[in-house]
Amino acid sequence: MVRERYIRQISSLREDLLRMFSMVEQQLLRAIRCLESWDTIAAAQIIHDDQQIDEAWRALEESVIHVLATQQPVVASDLRLTSVVTAIAGELERIGDYANSIAKRVRRASRRSSFIAPPPQIHEMAQLVLHMVNTSLEAFLHQDVELARSLTDHDERVDELEDTLRALIISEARQDPDRFEAAVDLLDMVHALERTADRATNIGERVIYLATSSQTTLN
Repeated sequence: MVRERYIRQISSLREDLLRMFSMVEQQLLRAIRCLESWDTIAAAQIIHDDQQIDEAWRALEESVIHVLATQQPVVASDLRLTSVVTAIAGELERIGDYANSIAKRVRRASRRSSFIAPPPQIHEMAQLVLHMVNTSLEAFLHQDVELARSLTDHDERVDELEDTLRALIISEARQDPDRFEAAVDLLDMVHALERTADRATNIGERVIYLATSSQTTLN
């Protein structure tokens, strides 16, 4: 009976993490749509909903602590799972923060008298980052090491796009100093996307550790 309860608790940790994955993916998707449409109403809702992700993160951490305190798992794979769940939940919470940051910048940019249209490369970057988060989820679901490793190539492309976008946005600002603050808004949004990609690769590293017990660096 005790063992069965323990198995249910371990299973519940995975399910709670998957729910958090879903929440964060949706939040990121909404932030990207918000960036592409400059929808300030949607931006306000994203900012409001960020608290739900924070609450899910705290609840998951409490669940991990409860399992460790009451069940004292001795199986190495279970110990890895609890540590990986905690680490991935932290990465997801940060991705939620980046989505929140994008939404805040959209609201701020919409109030400015000057405006810089996002270069088309920002769409490619946003979609690639969203794909990376989804890939990290699939890698966790299936403990797929090769899928996790595939995040490296995507991360390199995101870094290339960040460099390109920074150059384009700064060039725009130099042509018209009145648009400097608008450029800062866009640069911050680009940086939030790049950091999200880094968090996705961090999740990939945790998946590899879960599956192989070995530490690796993907970015």
